[in-house]
Amino acid sequence: MNGSRGSTSRRASGRAVLLAVAVTLLIAASSRAEPSGDTAAKSTCPLLSPQECSFRFAYGYSDRDSLSFYTFGPRVAYDLPALVPAIAGNRIRIGLEMTGSIINGDINKNAGEFALSPLIFDYRYDNGGMLVPFIEGGEGIVLTTLDDINIGGPFEFSSQGGGGFHFFVSKENAITFAFRFRHISNSGIKSPNSGLNTYFFNVGFSRFPNRR
Repeated sequence: MNGSRGSTSRRASGRAVLLAVAVTLLIAASSRAEPSGDTAAKSTCPLLSPQECSFRFAYGYSDRDSLSFYTFGPRVAYDLPALVPAIAGNRIRIGLEMTGSIINGDINKNAGEFALSPLIFDYRYDNGGMLVPFIEGGEGIVLTTLDDINIGGPFEFSSQGGGGFHFFVSKENAITFAFRFRHISNSGIKSPNSGLNTYFFNVGFSRFPNRR
């Protein structure tokens, strides 16, 4: 029993460390952002100069209770420091996302959740054209009011991944379409912990300041 508790504690601690590392990377990445021209003159805080700003809407459905998610929220992303090499001329980015969801299902009516994902890594292949594909994925935390679906409580960790494309309507502005798979669980902190899988279809508006 003590071994099981120790293993659970190590898993939870490991995910907490990952999130702490994410925040550190985000700060480090933003500190390496080097806006040019008028933007450089106006920006006093690197955190206010992301390489991507977006707002996304999503519809999601889960593998249990006929749950439907109506999700929305902002996202910012920063190029990783120059010590991380570019791939095919494009830098990997670390993103910070905050979302809220209205959730409905057979058991849960008008439930909700708040999700914070500070460890979303993103790679897009951008050669200056109108269509830019990307892949993304990472870790976060979720606070949910979902009940009676065996997830153990309101606090959950999230693991997610997916991809899509940006359709640029101007040099710096794009409409984003994406698909994402997400798994949430509490890493065994509390029983029961069967986890929950959800599939999201996203659409949003994205801006890429100083896009080359």
